Amino acid sequence: MKGGPEMPYPPSVPPKVEEILHLPTGLRLSIDGMIEMLSGARLVSVGETHDNLNDQRVELTVVRELHRRFPGKVAVGMEMFREPQQAVLDRWVKGELTELEFLKASKWYETWGFDFGAYRDLLLFARENRIDVVALNPPKDLQEAVRRTGVDNVTEDLRRKLPEIGETDPWQYAVLRGVFGGHAGHGGGDESFDSFLRVQLLWEETMARKVVDYLKSPRGEGKRMVTITGGWHVKYGFGLPKKVVRRMPMPYAILLPEEISTPEQKEGRLMRVDLPEVPLLPAHFLWYVPYNSIEEKRVRMGIRMEEKDGRLLVESVAKGSPAEKAGIAKGDELLALDGQPVKEPVDVLFRVSEKRDGDAAQVTVRRGGEEKTLPLTFFRMPKPKAH
Repeated sequence: MKGGPEMPYPPSVPPKVEEILHLPTGLRLSIDGMIEMLSGARLVSVGETHDNLNDQRVELTVVRELHRRFPGKVAVGMEMFREPQQAVLDRWVKGELTELEFLKASKWYETWGFDFGAYRDLLLFARENRIDVVALNPPKDLQEAVRRTGVDNVTEDLRRKLPEIGETDPWQYAVLRGVFGGHAGHGGGDESFDSFLRVQLLWEETMARKVVDYLKSPRGEGKRMVTITGGWHVKYGFGLPKKVVRRMPMPYAILLPEEISTPEQKEGRLMRVDLPEVPLLPAHFLWYVPYNSIEEKRVRMGIRMEEKDGRLLVESVAKGSPAEKAGIAKGDELLALDGQPVKEPVDVLFRVSEKRDGDAAQVTVRRGGEEKTLPLTFFRMPKPKAH
């Protein structure tokens, strides 16, 4: 036997894409078999790698299949939204906002930053089926105050927003030490780590409070929740799941999409971390998935934009980009894309997100007081190599 705490039943042959492994028993399961087991949990925590489209496909599958079994009794909690955005999410689920209106009202690109296309199908499914989506992350001002000064030194106004912060799990502390070292750009000593740790715990305690508050509310009565977060918030169970159970004991399950990819695909993406040996199962289920990035599907104009004095200006143009080939230049004022007015960066990002390799567009700019409409053809730009 070569098993250990994290993998008591190692597969006798390498796992294949789309296989699902139940870690406590070592059994391979079908999707239906896994969903049958997940049906016994009130909290299903899915931990994603943000840039792999197959992770978001796993999330949609879980939500869709649980909704099929329990119509009207499933909710989704998402790390991608902060508490103040809850009213916008409620309007989205009610069908009151178009996709562009939702992106603007939720400040998607400022708040989350990852391409909306990765999460579009899940959010559309929630809207079509009136599935509540709960914003899990804390307000930005609270996060920044805790990061700078600590929980005990925030202002009285912000203190009212603080969740109850429990004792730090020793295994989580040890793991976060390793994760901290693996985050590019992190430097400094204990003070920097303490700030990093405070923010991580604030995120998870806020997420846990939001989950419990919802499930205890009239809207959440009798429902189960699927949470969508980064993998480290749920792996091993000492993050979000433990903080939920501390507040409200309930059956839970952890599902991790496990990436099968080439070394070239992993290069520059995955953190190199030095982690302790943790005597805990990382999850109840591993779903082996390939790596497919939104970058492989999306196209770009190849410009940087800035808003200045009520105008949307081209700040720079990438060499060899569709924008350069179309004749767009630094300093141009962007007026319209395919005849649709563009007044802020999200207008452009949204229109471009609908384009694919080989699609054409008409870009209207103002240059030196003269308006010009320039034909542009989209193509995928090579991804810069990581340094």
